[in-house]
Amino acid sequence: MQIKFILATIVLSLASTQSWSISGQNLTDNNQLTYPAIIRVYFEQNSELQPLVNHYDVWNINRTQKFVTIQLNNSSDYKNLLKQGLSVRLDHQLMQQYQTDLQLINAVKKAGTGIPGFACYSTVAETFQKMQQLEADQPDLVELVDIGDSWEKIQNGTTGEDLRVIKITNENIKADKPILFMASSIHAREYTTAELNTRFAQYLVANYGVDADVTWILDNHEIHLSLITNPDGRKLAQTGILWRKNTNNNHCPNSNARGVDLNRNYPFQWGIGGSNNACSDVFYGSSEGSEPEVSAQMAYLRGLFADKRGPDPNDAAPADTPGIFVDIHSFSQLILWPWGYTTSVTPNDNQLQALGKRTALFNNYFPQPVNDLVITGGGSIDAVYGELGVASLAFELGTAFFQDCETFENQILPDNLQALLYLARVTAAPYQQPLGPDIETLRVIPNVITAGTTVQITGIADDNRYNQSNANQTFETIQDVYAYTNELPTNSGNQQVLAATDGAFDSVHENFIGHIDTEQLNTGKNLLYVQATDGQNRGAIFAKFIDVVESEQVAQLSGTVRDAITGQPIANALLQINQSEALTDGTGAYIQYVQAGTATLTVSADNYADFTQADLDLVAGDKLTQNIEMQPFCELLSDDIENGNNGWQAESPWAISTDQSNSPTHAWTDSPGSEYDNNVDISLTSPAVDVTGVSTAEVSYMNICDTEAGFDYGIFEVQYDNNMWQEINRCDNQNVWQQANHILNLPASTTELKIRFRLDSDNFVTRDGWHIDDVSIKASGPICAQFVDDLIFADGFE
Repeated sequence: MQIKFILATIVLSLASTQSWSISGQNLTDNNQLTYPAIIRVYFEQNSELQPLVNHYDVWNINRTQKFVTIQLNNSSDYKNLLKQGLSVRLDHQLMQQYQTDLQLINAVKKAGTGIPGFACYSTVAETFQKMQQLEADQPDLVELVDIGDSWEKIQNGTTGEDLRVIKITNENIKADKPILFMASSIHAREYTTAELNTRFAQYLVANYGVDADVTWILDNHEIHLSLITNPDGRKLAQTGILWRKNTNNNHCPNSNARGVDLNRNYPFQWGIGGSNNACSDVFYGSSEGSEPEVSAQMAYLRGLFADKRGPDPNDAAPADTPGIFVDIHSFSQLILWPWGYTTSVTPNDNQLQALGKRTALFNNYFPQPVNDLVITGGGSIDAVYGELGVASLAFELGTAFFQDCETFENQILPDNLQALLYLARVTAAPYQQPLGPDIETLRVIPNVITAGTTVQITGIADDNRYNQSNANQTFETIQDVYAYTNELPTNSGNQQVLAATDGAFDSVHENFIGHIDTEQLNTGKNLLYVQATDGQNRGAIFAKFIDVVESEQVAQLSGTVRDAITGQPIANALLQINQSEALTDGTGAYIQYVQAGTATLTVSADNYADFTQADLDLVAGDKLTQNIEMQPFCELLSDDIENGNNGWQAESPWAISTDQSNSPTHAWTDSPGSEYDNNVDISLTSPAVDVTGVSTAEVSYMNICDTEAGFDYGIFEVQYDNNMWQEINRCDNQNVWQQANHILNLPASTTELKIRFRLDSDNFVTRDGWHIDDVSIKASGPICAQFVDDLIFADGFE
């Protein structure tokens, strides 16, 4: 875990402009600091953590490497920290990153939209405007609810904000609907949280009627989103201040340390953990629920959710309890569940683990209960689960409070949108459905049809679709998979049994197939639902549209799909255009109906580069022929490190070793038999690879990157035609095998490619290092013809 900034300048004779990391010496009373300052504190025993959590703003906890990163606000904090006798070092890198971020904010000023210097994040005013626009555009789906006033507005109605929740559901369907409630920006400085929540709201509204899953979810569930839970604090944070609390000036008045930590103020086991020092960033307030932001939210939640749990800590919520509460924070890449106030587990522990580990599959975050990190009361998810019995999770997004926009847009947003969509999917039964099988790669082919056409359903039912990085969640054998048309599974007894592709449901991971007679379906979009069971629990519900059309009201697209090099037909190629999907048959032929309009056709097939044809003009009643040639992938380099050094250049001490391997026994490592050294810069470079005529290549490798978090890195680089090395990726703090995949867009006319793995360490902590196995470089295009020729000649043809 790592972050990228710090609100401080440290007076320690930093005359050089070099890139700093961890100070090489322990800090003592002789060091003079400027506050706030960011410090690493190294510990040996877990018991040494709790005093730090109770008194300081802990940014992250690294249990593997045994340090915490904390923020110190004054000399009193510093002196009290030194009294604990722990190893304490200054973190120069985080300070340097913050200074860079602050300069960016100041340079951009208020031009344009978004937080200055971080344009992907909406300001408070912009977020509220987007909420209002969604309501204005889609009043049948969106309603804004005023649940109270912020602290500043209570004091002065012209400076504060209404506390607003955006409610999203199909208002035309009246029912007692299960509820997903998600809060964000409780801690003001956490830029990613409100933006993720806002984008989720926009995604749901934009995809209603377009995406089958979003459509059935909003027809049958309510989504309530508190996008800016702490608007007063957020207004300060968006100016570049590391503001955590609300702005209650009754506590540590007239300072940048004023206010209450809202996530220590909830009315459940309040006062356990946190601080009674009003100037502390973890000050829990004068009494439980004392802050208007917390009391308003809890009052609203009590009105949404019925109390399903008894008063005793060991009283479990009933298994059929509907509804989910989520509190979105940053940073640390974690999914958390109760309890936080005690080392005990909740009486719904197995169910909450299943929900957390299913969710963590989508963003690859580490799943764990809060008390694995710290012991603290007055937290949001403890309060909502503890008082109401509602299944509750917290997200810790990304790797920074002021997360860079590139990381947010390309990683945090897409990964976590899918995680939030999963939670919306299981809102009706969060204690049951995550214990049952999920559905993967659900296909309904064809999905745009004339009445009476038989459609085929395929997919995979998987009971072990969990992030198992923190102990194993139990799973069972798939027993059955069911399909339903236009009736939600929970409301229907009219189910069709689908079959196991291999003839029997007898494993945890099963492909399934079935056919649906569409004679009775209505013209227009029909919902097809699929749900699997392991005999004990039914899993999440997944859906697809079947669009029944009149042939003269749509266009017809047909043709063949072939290998661009051999000319051979490609079977089971998937064609997607304007929400219509079709598969090629054994001769490579396809035919599909498509709604009229201008659209882009994409074609995908195993072992082929995707084909795209943009701007196809589709006219109702017309028949258009589109024959397609797809470029095969070929492997330009493949090395499982089992046959010695195949042309690699290895700077000492890089070597092939059996210390650790992914498959089967050998891998490259930067430090065979030991830990890497301090202050090293050593590389492992591949042989040159011919990429003549290649525009895009894919590099993949398995690796363990066990380095000091945030300061020693494994750096993956590429070189084109012996020019400058270009950094593609860096890794750290990873002690399990993971696959890395990188798509390379080669400069025009490139003929030669090299890759290298470079370890760069500083002068403090050392670890086991970087292990590399199963390296592959793939490409498509004319260069693959030589591989086809080689295979033909090898079979005796000339």
